[in-house]
Amino acid sequence: MRCALALVSAALVPAVASAQEREEAPARDPIFMLSEPARIVDVIDSGDVGSTFSFRLTAGYLYQRRSATIERELRVSDPVSGMGTVQFNRVGDYVENTHTLMVNAELGIFHDLSLTFGLPVILQNSREIRSLASPGAGEGNNALADGWTQDGRATSLFSAPFRSPDRAGIDQVRLGLAWSILNQQRDRTKPTWTVRFEWRPPVGDVMRACNGAPPPGTTQCPAPNSLPNLPGGTVAATGSANRPLSGGSPGISRGVHGVYFQTAVARRWGFVEPYASLDILAEFPLRSAAFRYFDTPYGQLASYPPITSSLVIGAELIPWENRETWQRFTVDLRMRGTYRSQGRDYSPLYDALGSSTSRALALPGCPSNARNADGACQPGRDVYFDGLTTNAAHVILNGQLTLAVQPAKFVRIDLGLGVSWISPHLLTVTDACNPGETVPADHPEWRGGCVNDSAPDPTHRVVIDQPGGRFRTSGDTQFDFFVNASFTPRFF
Repeated sequence: MRCALALVSAALVPAVASAQEREEAPARDPIFMLSEPARIVDVIDSGDVGSTFSFRLTAGYLYQRRSATIERELRVSDPVSGMGTVQFNRVGDYVENTHTLMVNAELGIFHDLSLTFGLPVILQNSREIRSLASPGAGEGNNALADGWTQDGRATSLFSAPFRSPDRAGIDQVRLGLAWSILNQQRDRTKPTWTVRFEWRPPVGDVMRACNGAPPPGTTQCPAPNSLPNLPGGTVAATGSANRPLSGGSPGISRGVHGVYFQTAVARRWGFVEPYASLDILAEFPLRSAAFRYFDTPYGQLASYPPITSSLVIGAELIPWENRETWQRFTVDLRMRGTYRSQGRDYSPLYDALGSSTSRALALPGCPSNARNADGACQPGRDVYFDGLTTNAAHVILNGQLTLAVQPAKFVRIDLGLGVSWISPHLLTVTDACNPGETVPADHPEWRGGCVNDSAPDPTHRVVIDQPGGRFRTSGDTQFDFFVNASFTPRFF
């Protein structure tokens, strides 16, 4: 009897202990998936078991086509009530096509930490303002009058059709750091959380306003201080409005440093990996750029580009993958909402206005603290119009579909389409006065007609910035097509 009890006890104790261990250990459902998370949070890493060193090389092609209708504001007075109403007349159809070669590299430097490099090479950028197919009364070139005359005939800001010279080259390079703070592959109870930081220095020649088919006597890219003959004290001019002084080549770079930050979170459940991200891009002009960021004239309100922030929500669908052969097919669906603040920028009218022979537009401004007693501007203090304008704040809504195939362990191919809607917004909205620049009490003449001790903005041009003459876009859409091939070897 004693022997039988001993045998039963010896059999039960290990079983009870094993059951106790199973109860104490947390239950985890196995997730059968490849080691790469959604591409938006994927970071190349090194120093891991089975992946001592790794990197990723990506080459791709991006085509973008933007189209919009350019309109000009018109203030109409009611002869009965005397009240004014505002309407917008169509000027022309804006079309921009951009072909870009995308070259990217990522180098793993530790667990979930990598250095990133991007080189977008613009193969061709073309811009044009096409004539309207069926202009109405007051539309087309009839909406471009500048209020002046030349030899008795009304003059215009520019005329449609207008075409810019084609541009090519490199605007910015992208140098960055990516870090997955959390990684679902390491801890399946946590999502993957990745942050990215990029510095985007400009490298190409700074853009200049140019006319692809300039009128006789005017260079293709006139210098901002190359002025037509300006009559004194009248809007009636005589003689040719030539601009012979050249400002250089068209250029390609916007001349700004970009600072970019992104945070993104993704978590996979079975065959679906939803994600969300938030990013912000702030840009700071070069000293030599036309923004006048470092030597801002007295009274200038906007001397920096817009700040851009985006929210992305999407999901990667994985209908099929083979863990043994490292093969996978994914469908990436995402929506992006972007907000661009008001700021000085290169608008769709940059070339048309910046190369204009309109005397009303070319007439230089002057900081009010640089005017002599007779009203003349002090030498070297004139503020010339260079084509940059203040753009109003607006939003961009984008939808994107990407199909990705991973035929082998180290190779991935992406094919995608995107469409964006850009909300209607004013392109020329520089304020006449700067309320942030307080005029000293002992110089009331510096107000120049502004109220509340604010200073006049010398970049304001009445002909395009004053209500009744401003420009805007409508029906603004952009289509994107891209294809990428990635090579991600791992050295064991």
